[in-house]
Amino acid sequence: MIRIAICDDNISLINSIENQISNIADENLSCDVFFSGVELIKYLESEQESFNIYLMDIEMPVQNGIETAAYIRKADRNALIIFITSHKEYVYEVFEVLPFRFLCKPVQFDSLKTVLQEAVEHIRNENQIFFFTVGHEKRQLPYKEITYFEGAGRKVRVHNTNDIVEYYGRISKVAPMLDINLFAQIHASYIVNMEYIRAIRQAEVELAGGVKLPISRKYQSALKYAHISFLKRRGGLL
Repeated sequence: MIRIAICDDNISLINSIENQISNIADENLSCDVFFSGVELIKYLESEQESFNIYLMDIEMPVQNGIETAAYIRKADRNALIIFITSHKEYVYEVFEVLPFRFLCKPVQFDSLKTVLQEAVEHIRNENQIFFFTVGHEKRQLPYKEITYFEGAGRKVRVHNTNDIVEYYGRISKVAPMLDINLFAQIHASYIVNMEYIRAIRQAEVELAGGVKLPISRKYQSALKYAHISFLKRRGGLL
């Protein structure tokens, strides 16, 4: 689930944006609303949580959207901030907080849908998040926290730096969802994050923490090539 914070002091505008987002049915989006930058920052500090996307009005009393965005940017370099404004001249005042896009008031559904779809695509491709469902609950894990995927019959186990999460699915469906520059299949039942590879031997791969997984003959050559390419990219050689 991608979390969106809507921050605006105009209640009718917030209601309109919430309704529009609820009609974007092809994305897993959840919304929280805040009626001032002060309220939003207080929430971020008290709950120790963050959002993937911030829809932020620039013109707000006490603490405007630019000031609020500056606070968010210091805490989270990856957050996508989308400013809502009726004054295009503000575009030249907000570069320091690295906005993702701008939406002009009144916010039109097609414009909002396009911007949010671009934001979701950016999150998936650039920030690299794996989305899956456990029961009726939508989950997400950053790629950087995933060490490897394990197929176990009709289930997939996601081994990450904190624990193991299991959900109903097929390992064969996982590979097409991943970044091939970061993940490599080593066996019919295993896909590894190359960031965590510490050694590749003829019949096994060793990951950080001493985890050893088998390499099928089918994947040996492809794994070595993928891992060499990965190391070259990491070293700035590609």
